[in-house]
Amino acid sequence: MQHKPKDEVVLLDEHARPVGTAQRLSVHDENTPLHLAFSLYLFDEHGRVLMTRRALTKKTWPGVWTNACCGHPRPGEEDADAVRRRLGEELGVEVERLALAVPDFRYRAVDASGIVEHEICPVFVGTVAGELEPSPEEVAEHAWVAWDDLVATARSTPSLISPWAAEQILLLEAERSRLPLGPAAPAAEPAAGVEDTLARVGDLIDRECAWTEQMWSGLCAAGPVDLLSPDPGDLPTWLRQLVRSGGKRLRPRMCHWGFVAAGGRAGTRAHEHVVRVGAALEMLHAFALIHDDVMDESPMRRGAPSAHVVAAERHRRGDGRGDAARFGDNLAILLGDLAHSVADRLVVPLPALLRDCWYELNLELIAGQRADLTGAAAGRRDAGHAHDVAALKSGAYTIERPLQLGAMAAVADPRQQEILSTYGWHLGRAFAWRDDVLGVWGDGAVTGKPCDDDLREGKATMIWVLGAQRLTGAAAETMARITTPQARPDDVRVLRQALEEAGVREDMERRITEEVEAAQAVLDTDRLSEAGLAGLRDEAAAIAWRDA
Repeated sequence: MQHKPKDEVVLLDEHARPVGTAQRLSVHDENTPLHLAFSLYLFDEHGRVLMTRRALTKKTWPGVWTNACCGHPRPGEEDADAVRRRLGEELGVEVERLALAVPDFRYRAVDASGIVEHEICPVFVGTVAGELEPSPEEVAEHAWVAWDDLVATARSTPSLISPWAAEQILLLEAERSRLPLGPAAPAAEPAAGVEDTLARVGDLIDRECAWTEQMWSGLCAAGPVDLLSPDPGDLPTWLRQLVRSGGKRLRPRMCHWGFVAAGGRAGTRAHEHVVRVGAALEMLHAFALIHDDVMDESPMRRGAPSAHVVAAERHRRGDGRGDAARFGDNLAILLGDLAHSVADRLVVPLPALLRDCWYELNLELIAGQRADLTGAAAGRRDAGHAHDVAALKSGAYTIERPLQLGAMAAVADPRQQEILSTYGWHLGRAFAWRDDVLGVWGDGAVTGKPCDDDLREGKATMIWVLGAQRLTGAAAETMARITTPQARPDDVRVLRQALEEAGVREDMERRITEEVEAAQAVLDTDRLSEAGLAGLRDEAAAIAWRDA
């Protein structure tokens, strides 16, 4: 005998994480807990949208006009499956071209009887397949309405429709250009090309830097703008030169491929969001590098003196007062702050969901740097600490979060986000560990920065962890001495050789290979676009086996 599924809803905490279940028919009252739901907007071949009037026997909002279908995913049920199930129960039809339009919609509303709706309610759109057969227990009436007329109603007289529909309709209208609203759309724009995205990122950075220079010139017109010497100019000009001076544009690339993999197309508003996020990520990266070089006292970056070194030298050549090194550090910190300011300005026009992810990325980056500093001060070089620092400072901010931002711009469904997150996690580890290898055995002429700093400072990398486990005798003594005042000039060379002889480099290469293979395995799916899958596979190889 086949058992009927339990009609339960999924209860959520304030961070949208499942915390339990409850019976659907009993969950709604004056203190309804936050729970998972969905809404569907159904269109016909003429582009009209279906509006239904809720049955007069419904417990909440009886007799109110609203969207085609609402409901609740059962525990373990995919949202899209719940949409199809409930649509059949309420209207007796199927849906085609089903798409997630607003993934993060959330609302709380109280009806005339005092009963509360309190839901995180992803919004779907689709086209009708078949003839309507409304269930009288669910639907009192229905009508097909021109979309523009419905938008006008939501704007002028929202009280005529359900409170959730009044909000959702305006959100859908704001994203109308990229959603399959109405009849089958004409041939879609091709997937955006990565080089086009990167070129547009560069153009946007130039425009933002030009705006910053213009604003700055008015603010600083009365003061010295050459900062003791005429080259490279004041902070905005200097910043523009730095962001033009090279770099792999890796973070905008990952944002692009997350967007394309989730179905994003060129010529859409969503692609504009990706370009803006990419430019912001580049400016944030400039901030991170400038400040990191100050904290690590690193003299070189991208084959040239670091910002604090340049500023200190300008101080000396200009016969400045005070300590030149302190001046260099202070000026570099201001330069990094300016880069962060430009990055934050770039994300202001983005949708709230992307801005929230952006600020989480910022916090992760700062938390990673804090862990690096405090861990070094406390002598933390254990595997757990090394993993945490690498994940926060490198993997998440470089790979996983940019992928997530791009996918969000394309309105990725939960399964797409899950695939990209898993891919990003594995590839992020490979990226961080390749950085570790290059920081010990890389060619400084290629990497553009010293290849002895990590060992000299005893950084909490996986290389150091493995070395501490394996080295004995004189090599272990060298390792223990290298970060103390008793360190000898030749210690870094000796330790580098000892680590390689102990098989640490070989072990790191094996670990990187395993993470790349795990990332590639996740891409064995039909849930992502073919163009996106090809790009992600190419990026994985390029990131893992790079020499700079």
